[in-house]
Amino acid sequence: MGCAASKSDEEDDVVSLCRERKRLLKSAVERRQALADAHSRYNHSLHAVAAAIRIIRKQEGIPELEEDMQRERREKEVANIVATTAAAAVDDDEEKNSDNDVEEQEGSGGDDIKIVGEDNVGQEEHNEGLSMIDNPINGRELLDALNDIEDHLVRAYGSGLDVSRMVEAKKINLQSGSEEVKEYNKRIHAITWHRTTSYQSSYCKSFLASSSKSSSTWTDLSLLVSFVVVYLTSFCHSHFQEGDKTRKTYEQKCSKLRSVDAMGDGLHFSDKTKAEVKDLYTRILVTIRSAESISKKIEKLRDEELQPQLVELLHGLMRNWKIMLESHDTQFRTIAEVGSFTCPTYGKFCNDSHRLATLQLEVEIHTWRACFVEYVTAQKSYIDALYGWLTKFLAPEIEFHSSRRSSAPPFCANGPSLLVICHDWLSSLEKLPDRAITNSLKSFGKDIRALWHQQGQEQEQKRKVDGFAKELDRRILAFQRTENRVLESKLTGQSSDIDARDRLQYLAERKDQLDMFRKRLDSEKEKHHNSMQETQRIILNAFQAGFSSIFESLAEFAKAYSKMYGDLVTYSENTKMSDEKSCNSFYIENGGYL
Repeated sequence: MGCAASKSDEEDDVVSLCRERKRLLKSAVERRQALADAHSRYNHSLHAVAAAIRIIRKQEGIPELEEDMQRERREKEVANIVATTAAAAVDDDEEKNSDNDVEEQEGSGGDDIKIVGEDNVGQEEHNEGLSMIDNPINGRELLDALNDIEDHLVRAYGSGLDVSRMVEAKKINLQSGSEEVKEYNKRIHAITWHRTTSYQSSYCKSFLASSSKSSSTWTDLSLLVSFVVVYLTSFCHSHFQEGDKTRKTYEQKCSKLRSVDAMGDGLHFSDKTKAEVKDLYTRILVTIRSAESISKKIEKLRDEELQPQLVELLHGLMRNWKIMLESHDTQFRTIAEVGSFTCPTYGKFCNDSHRLATLQLEVEIHTWRACFVEYVTAQKSYIDALYGWLTKFLAPEIEFHSSRRSSAPPFCANGPSLLVICHDWLSSLEKLPDRAITNSLKSFGKDIRALWHQQGQEQEQKRKVDGFAKELDRRILAFQRTENRVLESKLTGQSSDIDARDRLQYLAERKDQLDMFRKRLDSEKEKHHNSMQETQRIILNAFQAGFSSIFESLAEFAKAYSKMYGDLVTYSENTKMSDEKSCNSFYIENGGYL
């Protein structure tokens, strides 16, 4: 018994181990929930990108061309009038008034044709991130290819829903089983030295059976964690509340007993103290044996419940990423076939709705990238925490002064199969080519931002053209009014020949100014046309180069991901039979174990 007191450090090790297991397991639960959330967000990001692409495609409504056609008709009619103008005299006052009117209109029209400088500043900087590629002469039309890309993104999203349901986070009620814990503590406190170990083991088994119910009800990791955390909480609590007090009392009794024995008197008192020491020792021993028994139960749940659930998760992830591989590979081949982007309508992709759609796509691309990084990180964190918890079962067993033979089968050299699975899983995650995906998404986001700026410049150039066109219409009408007055003066004979010549000369000058302004408008229209072509070129190159890089890297990643899951599933299936044979062999050699 005296030697047993020296084992208090070993008991502390047992408690510390339980507390560390509890901490790691709770961390694994939190990270499992984070993984479920991250998977759901990444899956929804695929759907959001598909929706953004759909908006881009559906901005195909024909712009209102009526206004442009009416403007062209007016220009032709005015040109005919100007061409047939006869020389006539015009009243000087009317000419001044007409000049003043035109100047006022030009001043008021300045706001309509003013170019916003912000979109022009640093255009080279906006276009630096654009990835340009040589386009084949013939190939698929971009919008048609985007339709297929959208469909495959939705397909990938659908494949992830099954995994989302599988890893759906559930709140764990750590207070479940509290009544059993209280009853268990009462029984522990009531145990005396004459309670046998076999009785305690039977009670532990009964307690575990009532707490864990049947094996078929353990359909989720949260149920396993609920039981484990409840036990570890109750055990650590009972140890620190009662274990320390019991051990101190035990040490005091042992010290008192040694003193009495050394003095050689107080035989009756010594017998009483020995009985109390035996009782205290039994309490300590029962607590430790209970911990051993329930720890073995936890190990059984780990192997028989947790491992199949993780293997099932591996199957689900493998199926999910195989579909991802098919979808992303098809998307890569689809975007590689693109050779043209037809934009037959005037001003397409330069109005506010198109710029908003482009901005929305940029936002969803950045969200896609962030969700991907979060998903990969969350999976690494979860497996790392789970692996850390599993390694705590590899600690050497603490031997107590008992003649009972160890009943647990030995682990193989590399640990239990679930530990090996988590180790290989974690190692494989560290080697996956995820950086190429994040870089591709980041680059494509910059390309979309450059497209947004280019659309803004095209839109501003369109406003400038519209402003010049309105100003030209106004000047033509003013010229027409002046011309009519000259004709009236000539027909009525109200002006002299000198006045008539002056007014004809003035009218000719106004016609020259009008022609110059019309040429300026044509120049601005040419700039707008070039801007439209530049927008189309950027759209074609940005989407083809960006999506090509993204889907190529995603296909490589999905291939590595699905292979990793497939290898882990194959390993679990191959080791299942060997583990069962190993356990059966150990059972037979040792005559069976409890």
